[in-house]
Amino acid sequence: MDKLTADDVSELGNLFRDAAIALGDWRIKNRAGLSRAQWDELDEREITLLNTASSLYTSAVGLILEDSQAALARLQSSVKSAKSAVHRIAIFKEALDLASALVFLAGAITSGNVAVIPAAVVALEDAAAAIVDSEDSGA
Repeated sequence: MDKLTADDVSELGNLFRDAAIALGDWRIKNRAGLSRAQWDELDEREITLLNTASSLYTSAVGLILEDSQAALARLQSSVKSAKSAVHRIAIFKEALDLASALVFLAGAITSGNVAVIPAAVVALEDAAAAIVDSEDSGA
């Protein structure tokens, strides 16, 4: 069997997520006919499917980053720059912008939305650069 691509793994994640949603919809629709034990068991399975989907999305991000060492290096560099910029924050807006960019990146990574990761990296780089630039200009 050939190695799965990031797209393959992401599609599997979509399928698991869709299955979890369908199971949850069915469980709610049939609530009256289920015992408490059956309800709980289906709930547990739904959660397992959602967790599996999440793991697959994370794997897809890993595969994409694995395929591109330059992207991984840029991602690591951006996060390190942000960490360094934290010590240089002069005003609340800079803190808020940096925190927002970090949350944006973390959300893109944890959600498995690989299409958004580059934009999140750029937002983080911009926020960190703005802090460094404001310090360098004496603002």
